[in-house]
Order: sequence, then C-alpha cells, then structure tokens
Amino acid sequence: MRNTVWVRADQQTKGRGRLDRQWQSLSGNFHATCLLPCSLDPADAVFIGFAVAVAITETIAAYRPSQAVTLKWPNDVLAGGAKIAGILVEREAEALLIGVGINLVSHPEGLLYPATHLTEIMQAEDLSGPEPLFTGPDTVLAVLANEVDIWISRVLHDGFEPVRVAWLERAHHLGKTVNVNQQTGVFTDLGLDGALCLKREDGTELRVHAGDVSFG
Repeated sequence: MRNTVWVRADQQTKGRGRLDRQWQSLSGNFHATCLLPCSLDPADAVFIGFAVAVAITETIAAYRPSQAVTLKWPNDVLAGGAKIAGILVEREAEALLIGVGINLVSHPEGLLYPATHLTEIMQAEDLSGPEPLFTGPDTVLAVLANEVDIWISRVLHDGFEPVRVAWLERAHHLGKTVNVNQQTGVFTDLGLDGALCLKREDGTELRVHAGDVSFG
C-alpha cells in the first residue's frame, strides 16, 4: 500500500529503546525496523508511534493471549501488566524509522519492571496443537506489517482521532493514579497532540509530552 520496507534481525548486538536505553535482543524474539517514507511534520509524526502501538496489540491478539494486552504511555505494550514490546520512532531525512521489539519466546530477567513474552501468555492448546498458531518471528512480521499499514493509513487519511480512540480503549491504568516526572495524578485522557493528561489532587490538569510513567 505504501513504500514501506521492513528489516528484521535474528539478533541484535546494540538494540536500544527510548532515551538510548538498552533493549535486550534475546535470540528467538522479534527485532525489526520499518522504514516509512513520511513528510509529516514532527508534531504530527508523533502520532505514528501510537498507531504502531495499537498495531502491536492487534498482532498479539491474533495469537489469542491469556492475558489482557494494554498500552503504557508513550511507547510500551504490556500483557497482564508486564512489558512484552517496545517501540522507538526516529526521523531520518524524509522517512521515519520505526523500531519494534517484541518478546516472543523469552524475556529479560532482573529488570526494574516486570516483563513477559508471547509464548508465556498464549493458550496451551494454541501452542501444542497439530497446527500451532505461533511458528516464529517471520509469521509475526507478516501479521504486524499488515496491521501497521492499516493503522498508519488511518493516521494519514483520517488524522489522529481514530487511533487516539483505539489507543485509549487499550490504555493501561486509565482512570487510575500514575506517577510521571515526579508528578502524581489520575490518568484521565490522551490529548489531541498525544500528551498524557493527568488530574492532580488540587483539581488542576497536567499535560505531559515526554517522560516515564510508573504505577507505584
């Protein structure tokens, strides 16, 4: 549909996430980058990350997980409250580079936050039957590439609102108290510009455009 190019690696030696944090690229998991020719200005390009996040939840849902798949602002995908995937979107000239990491068969241990992987949350019968749903990273890429096309098309054709609604339907801790940038408030909404909207104890609204959310 568009001139997107996907590059998948069996393993990465220098995988990274947002803020140059290390992403542990364990063998057997999914590590890929999508090159998307894109002339969106930076303010609108941020919407692509939210679209890809929704696409990842749809991809995981295709494997019938036993736990709810939710989205943690701004770029993490959770299953049962544990991180299963991450996204990094960067601009390179007239293109966006969309990095996606999904834990498929294993997840890192000893992190500051809980993590999980796809085969850990799949139904046993979907893994051990004569035609198992999960057959490896290549089929995950086929499903994901299709979902990414669908959701990015919605941003480009209809603006951010359809993706924003879909993202909020999957939002982790919506309506609950969260912490971000040493501020605490109730997570009430996702702004029209992608900002995290919090309501503080004094009734004022805080809009956050960058930061790390925690749920303690």
